[in-house]
Amino acid sequence: MNEIVVIVVCILILVLAKIGLNVKFRYLKLLKTRTNEKARKIAEKFPNDEKMCIEILNILGNDSKVKITENKEYNSCLYTIYNNSITLGKFKENYIKPQTIAHECVHSCQSKNMLWSNFIISNIINLFFIIILILAIFNKLPNTNLFLIILTGIAFIQYIIRNTLEMEAMTRAPYIAKEYLFSKNILTEQEMKELFKEYEEINKIAIPIANYSLILKNIMKIIIFCIAILV
Repeated sequence: MNEIVVIVVCILILVLAKIGLNVKFRYLKLLKTRTNEKARKIAEKFPNDEKMCIEILNILGNDSKVKITENKEYNSCLYTIYNNSITLGKFKENYIKPQTIAHECVHSCQSKNMLWSNFIISNIINLFFIIILILAIFNKLPNTNLFLIILTGIAFIQYIIRNTLEMEAMTRAPYIAKEYLFSKNILTEQEMKELFKEYEEINKIAIPIANYSLILKNIMKIIIFCIAILV
């Protein structure tokens, strides 16, 4: 019976978070299909990806020798703490490159304690979840309430750390991208306005969705585990 209550509470949290963050599924579709022809033409003036990444790291004063690699199998780019590297992938829209690369560059400058904590706790919760889920399915898990509390606690801590890292990167990225492009002096004032108006519109959709996605991933683990206990 406790598990049913937890599931109801989790669903209520998701509903309230969705309403509070004004997240709508059609917004996600709009974000994936969004394009801007003017911004596409502006992007033709950008330097190559690796050069852009190096120069943005210099603006941030990052002297930690971040390794930069290119992998066109990625759809965007990714910073990984365990090897201190930024992987530059294939972008759906080139005009978003400065902001996206700036986002990963910000990650590379964040607290190493927080970055490592996020990496370790994320892996721990995934492994812990798989183990207790399998044990619960085969009815081999004693004191399920205790493991439910532990799972909820770890999920909460992981969300706080990850959300702090992501929100800082997402809010700083457009300003850093603007500083970078301004320093390069490759765009006209009108082009800068057009580009960053587009970034502003994208971020209005992307930031709430990113926040809600983090909540959803952790809450779904709790719901699935509760269902496994009941079954």
